[in-house]
Amino acid sequence: MLSRLKLGPKLLLAPAIVLVLLVLLSCGAWYAMVRQNASLEDIVGRRAAHMRAAGELVSTAQRGHAEIYQLHTWIGGSFPKSRIEPLIHDIHRQHALTEAGLVRLARMTPPNGAERQLVDGAASAHTRYVQAVRDVIEIARDDQSISANAMSKAETAFSDLAQRLNALAQLEQSLSQEASNSAAADFRAVAWLMPSVILLAIVVSLGITVAVRRALLDEIRGIGAAVVDLASGDLTVKDRVYGKDEIAETSRALDASIRNLNGTLRTILESARSIGSASRDLALGNLNLTTRAVFRASSLEHTASSMQELAATVHLTADSAQAANLLAASASNVAQQGGNVAERLVTTMASVKGSACRVDEITRQIDAIAVETGTLALNAALEAARGGDNGREFALVAGEVRTLALRTGAAAREIRELIEQSVAEIEGGTAFAAQAGTSMATIAVSVQQVGDIINQISSASAEQASGLSEVNQAIVQMDQVTQRNSSLVEEAAEAARTLQMQALTLSKAVATFRLDEAVQPPEPPSRPSSVAEIDMRDVLKDGRRDASIAPRVERRKSPRPHLRLASRRDS
Repeated sequence: MLSRLKLGPKLLLAPAIVLVLLVLLSCGAWYAMVRQNASLEDIVGRRAAHMRAAGELVSTAQRGHAEIYQLHTWIGGSFPKSRIEPLIHDIHRQHALTEAGLVRLARMTPPNGAERQLVDGAASAHTRYVQAVRDVIEIARDDQSISANAMSKAETAFSDLAQRLNALAQLEQSLSQEASNSAAADFRAVAWLMPSVILLAIVVSLGITVAVRRALLDEIRGIGAAVVDLASGDLTVKDRVYGKDEIAETSRALDASIRNLNGTLRTILESARSIGSASRDLALGNLNLTTRAVFRASSLEHTASSMQELAATVHLTADSAQAANLLAASASNVAQQGGNVAERLVTTMASVKGSACRVDEITRQIDAIAVETGTLALNAALEAARGGDNGREFALVAGEVRTLALRTGAAAREIRELIEQSVAEIEGGTAFAAQAGTSMATIAVSVQQVGDIINQISSASAEQASGLSEVNQAIVQMDQVTQRNSSLVEEAAEAARTLQMQALTLSKAVATFRLDEAVQPPEPPSRPSSVAEIDMRDVLKDGRRDASIAPRVERRKSPRPHLRLASRRDS
């Protein structure tokens, strides 16, 4: 969890938790003080008042009951009425005080609970007791001899009242004791909670501080180890777990820098190796080129004589191409004439086809007329048969007409069939004539194209004849250039060897670092002692030797992109 926090929140985590615990402790202490104050107010303000009221009620009731006995004694002792009436008035006043105290206590108590039940019971008992006292006073005024029975009832009512008032006083005392015990328990809870919370705050603060210290030290030690490895030349990147704070970002940036430096040095090693290999191949190629230049100088003389023979052959080819061009023009004219004849043949066949179609329509009309004539003859024969002997001759004539109509229809159908066959053959001939016309047109176009090609051949032969003379001059210049190339190739071989030595020096300098992927440095160069060390059989081979040079040149050129890439990375 700590690895996901930034450095600021991570450092403020322990003080924040301690502050939260202190706030909670303050809130708890304040709540305990409020509860204790409420308990004290309940004890002092309510429970003490209830206890005082209950005690006053008991004393008032006892004083009034004692006055009842005094009144009973005075009435029996024949005291004057002037002394008895004030006593009776004082008894009633004590009863009123007791009743007012009960009412006041009932207002002070909650409507439900044991305290209210005792107050209500005491009020009922006091009502019964007052009524019994009044009965005693009335009976004592009339006849004291029978007032003893009423006095026993009053004593019983007073005993019930006194019992209830004493129970109420004991209940008020027990409730006051419970409130005092609750206040003491709250004080003990606060006295236990505050040290516990303070100890918890200290433990949590120390734990978080130790965890944050360990996390920060692990990240800083990781960065220190990476810097020590970098100073010792170890550029391998270790797998580490990163957090999200500023130290972790610094660690990631350092690892990325080491990884980039690792890739750069690995590219330098690969480029140095490619440079060494390319320079070695270049030196060997330059030596081979020097040897081949000697043999090519002699080959240029044979080439010049061959070029003269080739020029004569080219002139002969131009003359033959001119004659072929004339023959192609003649063939093109003949093909065009044949195409015109084929077009006229197609037109004629189309006209014949139209005439045949017209004859076919006429024969169809004749066939239709023959059918109608036969129908009329049949109807005439039927009418002659109805006429009896008078229509017999007419019936014979109608039969003959019907026979002629049938023969005419049969002949018309035969003619139509022949015409249809002729139309089909005419259509086939028309198609063949159209194909012949198309073929003649194609032949004419092909002959024209052949003529154009022969013209191109003739022009090319003339250009070749003029170019061969230039080639002869170029061969002479090539001989001169070949001699100059020999000296330049020797200089290039020496430069290639120097380049290879520099690549070796660069590889040794980079090899002091340990990289992720080990790249072997290039081998030291080996220079041939002389041209004779080269296999001369490869040089003296014919065109196969020249053909094998191109792949070798491609292999020599392949490392060059690595050289450019390494130079850009170094810059």
